[in-house]
Amino acid sequence: MPGHRLPGGLLAGVLLYAAAASPLVGQQAMGGSVPGGDGILYIGTYGREIVRVDERTGEVMAPIPMQGIPRTIVPNPAGNRFYVLDISYETVEVVDVPGGRVEGSFTLSSGPTNRVRIWGMTLDPQERHAIFLTKRTRAMPDRYQVEEPVLIRWDIQAGRVADTIPWPGGQVRDAVRMMYAPDGELLYFFAEDAILALETEGFTEVDRWEYGTALDEEMGRFEFGFPEQSWGNPGEMVGLFRTTDMIQGRRTMGVASVRLNDRRLEFTPLGPNESVSFTLAPGGRRAYGLQQEVGNWHFWTFDLEAGRVANRARFAGRPRMSLQVSSNGRLLYIYNAGNTIDVYDTDGYALLRTIDLPGDNTTPLFILPRDARTGSAGR
Repeated sequence: MPGHRLPGGLLAGVLLYAAAASPLVGQQAMGGSVPGGDGILYIGTYGREIVRVDERTGEVMAPIPMQGIPRTIVPNPAGNRFYVLDISYETVEVVDVPGGRVEGSFTLSSGPTNRVRIWGMTLDPQERHAIFLTKRTRAMPDRYQVEEPVLIRWDIQAGRVADTIPWPGGQVRDAVRMMYAPDGELLYFFAEDAILALETEGFTEVDRWEYGTALDEEMGRFEFGFPEQSWGNPGEMVGLFRTTDMIQGRRTMGVASVRLNDRRLEFTPLGPNESVSFTLAPGGRRAYGLQQEVGNWHFWTFDLEAGRVANRARFAGRPRMSLQVSSNGRLLYIYNAGNTIDVYDTDGYALLRTIDLPGDNTTPLFILPRDARTGSAGR
């Protein structure tokens, strides 16, 4: 790939839904004169509810009441159902998104002496099964016995454990990143030094990619976090990668696009390494980041078509922040460590408004189409 430049066609994703907002009559747009899109924002809070915010106006809507405090939200592929893990990591509540209600719940624990906590969860694209990373704790007369982590496959329709999944290579892990291929035929298992492809009947290894040496030899090892993202294409991940110069030991960074199904890697070096995050915007042409140093907070804008940093500027941040991009790509939502969402303009990073939530937030911020029955989930 000449010059290691990311082609615009590779990164340009398909918008998950129409992002142009209708003119508002008698209402103020989310960012004053700057519309935010036509979706609904969803975020969990300590108030045992999932708060909904109208993206057109920024108004807080009626929340979805929960039984427990939400900690992790996993949307189904259609975006009309949430699987919500509570803050105890023991109970999963199933939320009917269009109906705004909990339609069921389940737990793997059985009484106070036999607790099973769920530390990871992924859904297959057809929503037949979920895979859980679990750890069981048994209360003994004189101690607690913590067992080794176990991977299980949960039958969603039957509401029971279908089977356990053997650890690839017999190596037990306390944490693991897993992701289904878009067609559900493979489960990608992100190991320390390779991506394993497991078939999804018996979960045996059928392929592996030693991705750490995917770059030119002179550039060193490829260090990439394989980020979860809202607006990208299925099976493709776009984010920052880091390398260490093998001769002088300098740390550098760039933007990479990784397609798992054909082991395709495209990358663009940017320059010296910086402690900055990366959030892909709808359409895949731009991304935004946060540099979080107390008293020295910066917004970053990445132009993915040109393969460069388009802009960066200081702003008045908060000690801990998370970033989401609006469904039309024109606004930035800053949340976390508090009960507010700060709304910024993507052009000049101007603070346009602050949305007050009824409680401190506990989950990532998701954006779904207004009619979630036919839309796809964004986060």
